[in-house]
Amino acid sequence: MAFRRDGFAVVEGVTTREDLDRISRIMARLYRRYPGLARARHAVDLGLGAAGAAAPEILEINHTAALEPELATTLTFQRCRALAEALLEAPVEHRFDHAIYKPAFNGRATAWHQDEAYTLDSALVTAHFWVPMRDVTVEMGCMQFIPGSHREPVRPHHRLDRLRHAHALEADDVDTTRAVACPLRAGDVTVHFARTLHYTGPNLTPIPRLAWSLVFGRRRGLPRRLATKGRRLWRTLAPPDAEDHRA
Repeated sequence: MAFRRDGFAVVEGVTTREDLDRISRIMARLYRRYPGLARARHAVDLGLGAAGAAAPEILEINHTAALEPELATTLTFQRCRALAEALLEAPVEHRFDHAIYKPAFNGRATAWHQDEAYTLDSALVTAHFWVPMRDVTVEMGCMQFIPGSHREPVRPHHRLDRLRHAHALEADDVDTTRAVACPLRAGDVTVHFARTLHYTGPNLTPIPRLAWSLVFGRRRGLPRRLATKGRRLWRTLAPPDAEDHRA
C-alpha cells in the first residue's frame, strides 16, 4: 500500500464538489470573523510579513469544526474518518483540523516540516488529510512530500522567527530533489503520517486557494484521553508562542 510504503497517498474521489461547495460556504462564514478569531487566538497569519503586514497573507483558522460544528456533519469529514479507520486499521477519533487560505498571487510557501515536531503526544498514530476546495496545481501550492521520510527520525526543526506568534517550525537539511508534488482534482485528497516531511508552495495563480486539513488518530483508552485533555488545557492557558500548530 502506497500510504505505508511512502508515508503518503493521493486518494481520488473521496468527496463531491457539492460537499466542497457546502464546506466553502461554512468556511466563508468563519473567514468573515477572521479579525475577531485572531484576537481570540483561533486564527493566525502565516505570511512572511505577518508581524507588520497591512493585510494577512496566509490566513489560518484552527479548530474549525469546533467553531462551526456543521463541518463535522459533512460528507468530507465522515469519509475522511472512515478512510482513516481503514488506513490505521483501528477505530479513530477526530484530533485536530484547520483551514488555510492563500490569496491569489501569494508568494508565500509553507516550510518543509513534520507534523510530529509539533505534537503533544508522539506515541499517537494519526492520519493527516489535506482537502482542497477546488482543483489545485503545483503553481497553486499543492502538497509535496518526501517519500519514505515517515520511516526516518524526526528531523531537527528550527523556529521561524518571523512567525513566532504561530509557533511555526521548519525542518533542517531536507533533500528536496526527492520531493513528489501531488496536484489534485476537486474531491481528491492527500493523506500522510505525522512524521512524513511535507510542504506547500506559494499560490502563483489568480485563483485563491482554500484547503481544509483534518487529523484522525487511533482511539485511546481513558487514561491517555485524560492526559491529552490536560495537555490541551495547558496549551489553552500557555502564552501564544507555546501553541501547537500543524501547517
